[in-house]
Amino acid sequence: MFTCFHVAHAESQNRSIQTTQEQATIEQSNRAIKVDISIAGIDGELKKNALAYLELKKHLNDPHFSEAWLQKLHKKAEKNIREALQPFGYYQVNISSSLTKGSDNLWQAQYTVTPGDPVKIIDIDIVINGPGKNDTEILAIVANFPIKPADPLHHDQYESAKDQLISDIGRLGYYQIKAQQTKVIVDANNGTAHIHIHLLSGDKYFLGEFHFQQDFLNDDFILAYTQDIKQGDPFSQENLLALYDTLYSTGYFSSVDIKPDFSRVKEQHVPVNVTLKPAKRHKFTLGAGYDTEIEANVSFRWQHRRINYQGHYSDVMAKFSSKKSTIGGAYWIPIGDPRTDKIGIIPKFETEDTDNTDRDTFDLETGYWFNWKRWETTLFTEYKHEQFTSGDEPRTTTELFSLGARIERTNFEKALFPRKGWTLYSELRFANAGIISDIDYFRVHLRSRLLFPIGDKGRLILRGELGMAETSDFDLYPSSLRFYAGGDQSVRGYTWKALGPKDEEGDVVGGRNVITSSIEYNHQVSEKWVLAGFLDAGNAYNDQLKKVYYGTGFGVRWIAPFGLFRTDLGFPLTSDDDISEDNVVFYFGFEINL
Repeated sequence: MFTCFHVAHAESQNRSIQTTQEQATIEQSNRAIKVDISIAGIDGELKKNALAYLELKKHLNDPHFSEAWLQKLHKKAEKNIREALQPFGYYQVNISSSLTKGSDNLWQAQYTVTPGDPVKIIDIDIVINGPGKNDTEILAIVANFPIKPADPLHHDQYESAKDQLISDIGRLGYYQIKAQQTKVIVDANNGTAHIHIHLLSGDKYFLGEFHFQQDFLNDDFILAYTQDIKQGDPFSQENLLALYDTLYSTGYFSSVDIKPDFSRVKEQHVPVNVTLKPAKRHKFTLGAGYDTEIEANVSFRWQHRRINYQGHYSDVMAKFSSKKSTIGGAYWIPIGDPRTDKIGIIPKFETEDTDNTDRDTFDLETGYWFNWKRWETTLFTEYKHEQFTSGDEPRTTTELFSLGARIERTNFEKALFPRKGWTLYSELRFANAGIISDIDYFRVHLRSRLLFPIGDKGRLILRGELGMAETSDFDLYPSSLRFYAGGDQSVRGYTWKALGPKDEEGDVVGGRNVITSSIEYNHQVSEKWVLAGFLDAGNAYNDQLKKVYYGTGFGVRWIAPFGLFRTDLGFPLTSDDDISEDNVVFYFGFEINL
């Protein structure tokens, strides 16, 4: 009995050792499996999609990934790659594959792909059934279907073209359009494809009368905002959305609810009920900040958004700092196309007290604001009463009645960090001593800014300014109309209004002319941060530009959700009696590109 017991114990021990060895082998095979995947023969979008479809790649980081799992997924890889290439029209794909094990449990999974020729489209069958089958506008849309026979089949392009076809027909007023049959039949053996798109148009509808449910504005005034979307236009979701955006953007309404009334359709015209709720009439804003020109400041603004049934509105603003303070307002009367046309009455009182200038200015401007060929245009008159001291000159009082015009256009791409676009501003004004004014003068001021993309992350900014004026008596010419250079929007490296003609004491008194230019490069180093370097040049002068001041520097921009914060350090490259090349000027600003 003892002997038999001993043999049984030995066999049990051997089985235990064998089991332990097998577990060790399994653990060794499962431990730290590394797989290097390579796909040859394709690149670009084909390779990217193949890797995205590859189940082996998806499971590499799974904590339970094993050698057995590796072998199984490798066998499925060829099928994965074939499926990945089909959306691009490749149905005759040949693949050779291998899986080898190297040292340190590193596996090599290699796939060589021969995609073959893409499937060619040999037939496109687009059929429109229903009332719209003979509509010439629909037939024109069908004729312009972007996919043509003999084109290679690309499933994403087909889906996009099909959806655009349905959307374009819907914009014509066939809002009930629906697909009866849409399919792509692929003959992989022959490398051909057939496209079939059968649509049911439904009836064509038009926008009927707009019925405004509100009691705080004149209906005709509201209707004037809808000049781009009006009765008789095709009934479509796009036009209803455009109507919503137009009304909501006026600022008069807190909510806009649009409901077509199909119970009162007449001759395919759908009445539209628009329920409007008023926005708050008054908006108050308090602020405090720092500006590199006027330094620390506090501000107040009161907006009266709706004064009467005709949509008149007003704006009162005040801003105070140690160098410059402003109190002003504006009364606006929308006319014509109220989205762009208005009459404004703008009084403003302004004081400025700097090292070179001390002035008190009252302006009363009245004008007509309108759009001219996509340019924001203003024709205005301005009464100006100014008391000023420039440098060591005696206190002077000047009264002017000016006529003028402004024109401006901004065409930047819509982005918080636009990389291409341009803006141009110009103003012309003049006065005659025979009409209220103490002197004759003529003044032109131009500013421009151009953006050019550089590579994938950079942009080049070119900025320029040109100002010219003639006057019968420069001593009486107001300080507020004289030209200066220096500062954040002029020649950086110099403080605000530090450059220009000087009096005998060396104080800058401003000039009749100005010219400045700037070249700046911005490079986006991350999603939110941009580095900048710049070179500026220019000066203000009277008769001849005898000296040009240069400044350079660098800065940082932060791309915020609501605009671009800018900080710059500017270094002067040109010195004189008052300016040292060792000076460093800090600038801070904020911009919104609309």
